[in-house]
Amino acid sequence: MNSCSIIMATKVGSPEARHLAAKVRTWLEKRNCSVFTVDHPYEIPLEVMQDCQPDLIIVLGGDGTILRVVRAMLDQGAPFVGVNLGKVGFLAEISPTIWQKQLSRIFRSAFRVSRRLVLDYRIVRQEGESITGAAINELVISRGELARLISLDLESSQGTLQCIRADGLIFSTPTGSTAYCISAGGPLVHPEMQGIILTPVCVFLHDFKPLVMPASEKFTIRVCPDSPEAYITVDGQTGYVLNAGDVLMVSRHARDLKLLMCEEQGFIAKLSTKRFFVRG
Repeated sequence: MNSCSIIMATKVGSPEARHLAAKVRTWLEKRNCSVFTVDHPYEIPLEVMQDCQPDLIIVLGGDGTILRVVRAMLDQGAPFVGVNLGKVGFLAEISPTIWQKQLSRIFRSAFRVSRRLVLDYRIVRQEGESITGAAINELVISRGELARLISLDLESSQGTLQCIRADGLIFSTPTGSTAYCISAGGPLVHPEMQGIILTPVCVFLHDFKPLVMPASEKFTIRVCPDSPEAYITVDGQTGYVLNAGDVLMVSRHARDLKLLMCEEQGFIAKLSTKRFFVRG
């Protein structure tokens, strides 16, 4: 990677991220890179987004920051790499202590691109309003303020699955299988696999097991007329109310997430590092 254009997004309100970003920017500019630094993706001026076609997007923060930035900048088509300033760091590849060494590997093209499936969703209200967006980890349909089961009609492009009553239903990407999915009893899935994971949450009087479906599947979820108010949450960060009669459509997004991987640690090794496997 020689001369290039880079967007660098930092965790909102983090002095640590801003301080490190200044060092990284100086390092990049010495390598003839044009760098646009922002505290949050939505603060990028429209003219910058129109004029800048980035070769790389660097995110300084934890997984939560990376999720927000990716959703905002997915349509840029550029690969992402994260500098881990958080606690978990499943998505962040670069260490804040040896970032020069790791970025140097990227500039020597000593990296690979990990392509990750992204979910596309569309909410259609009874009155005709439509809400669209992308989810990197998961879409969660959950019950509202009252502790009452929600009722959902679930269909796939292969036909009707079933009507379920439960506390909720999770649509996960393989990347998101290590998040809410596994906590709710769903499977761990290699992040580069092409599939959509369905995991019920406290299903009632049904034997609905976690299910992995092909990435080509399209799902339609209807909130049943007798169901109480439900919520849909995107990556644990953005939420919308779902009323009886509203329809949610879920499918594969037109764009994949492209993550640069400059270390050769495999998925199983990473799970072990994150203590998913604890030996007695």
